[in-house]
Amino acid sequence: MKKRFLSLILLVLVVVSGFAQEINFSGKLGTMWGVTALGTKNAGNLSVGNTDFTGSLEAYQGNSTLFIEGNANYNSLNNKLDFDLGDAYIDYADSNWGFRIGNQKLVWGKADGINITNSVFPENSTSLFSDDSSLPISAAKVSFSGNTWNIDALWIPFFRGTDLPLEEGSPLRTAMIPSQVELPVVGNIPVQIGNLQTPEMALKNCEYGLKFSGYFSLCDISLYGFYGWDKMPLMNYSLAFSNPPIPDAIKIGGEYSRLTMCGVDAAFPIGATVLRLESAYFPDRKMQASAQSILGGGEIGISQHEVMALAGLDWMPSGWTLTAQYYCDAVLNKSDSLERKETYEHGATLSVSKTFLQDTLELSFSGFIGLNDFDSALNLEGKYSLSDQIKLTAGAYVFLPGPENDGTYGKLKDLSTIYLKAQYSF
Repeated sequence: MKKRFLSLILLVLVVVSGFAQEINFSGKLGTMWGVTALGTKNAGNLSVGNTDFTGSLEAYQGNSTLFIEGNANYNSLNNKLDFDLGDAYIDYADSNWGFRIGNQKLVWGKADGINITNSVFPENSTSLFSDDSSLPISAAKVSFSGNTWNIDALWIPFFRGTDLPLEEGSPLRTAMIPSQVELPVVGNIPVQIGNLQTPEMALKNCEYGLKFSGYFSLCDISLYGFYGWDKMPLMNYSLAFSNPPIPDAIKIGGEYSRLTMCGVDAAFPIGATVLRLESAYFPDRKMQASAQSILGGGEIGISQHEVMALAGLDWMPSGWTLTAQYYCDAVLNKSDSLERKETYEHGATLSVSKTFLQDTLELSFSGFIGLNDFDSALNLEGKYSLSDQIKLTAGAYVFLPGPENDGTYGKLKDLSTIYLKAQYSF
């Protein structure tokens, strides 16, 4: 992988240097270290230790742009060095139309930190502490625009799912997937992680997206349509036997299901504030069945009509940024065999930041609360700019269970972390 990655970068540099009118190179070197907080199961243990370098090259020739970004990351927790290709595309833009082909990150919707219409695109869910969890997809995008409108049409020939924390030694895997489960009569048996079955590469399995945006005096509005694959797999559970009829392990595999989405968002300026609304409808979405139902011979996915929605308010007085949001996720015809227990799930977010010392110091707080179990995730952070290139950050992530159930965030309570970060940009 390393040789292919470096060869590609070298090839691009040679080709670009011969044809481009202008070339810009930028990058950043960052490191983040953290330990689990007091009160957690393994307080003081290293919970994050990443050092990464990201380099970007942008070249221009007339109306065309070539952009390529690569990342090298060293994870001290598993002593692993990874090389990843990020955005890498050719872009052409004329007065009323353009296209972009290659690896590109796409963000749909106006939600902050919550995926509504954007839930059709993959994310990196292997870490809790990434500043940007979005992943690029290989796609061709054609755009048409006028004075007050824009249309983007997408063709995605290569499937990419969300990166999941399934690697051995991953703190998130330990928190989300038990190492063993207890079965009646049998007792405790280990859990084994198998493979995820991805859609085969074929024309019938391509994905398609369409976005229309309008910009008016009263509001900005966007309409979305998507037909493709759910980026989260349906997990399958099966018993493994070496000496029937007594099982000696539970195997976990998975596969991806078809997905259709239509959505809308709007932003209304109201004086010094902005009201944001967003909603998405997923007809007949395959949703995860419970392990008990699957082991009893049931299907791994059950078709349900799902609606997700969000309302948010932004306020930015001098030196301050405040954002508050309410979101909900409703299943319209819930089956008792689903893994999720609630027909209506909802929550709220709050984000507050303030700059000081001529904008060189920024203090911020963000919080998520699930209103079904009253579990929460909190992030407090202070960021200081030594210069335009060097930034130092200290902060903490805190995950709190609800009073009766852990909830989504409470499952991560033993990963509450105090951390330090440093970044050099050029």
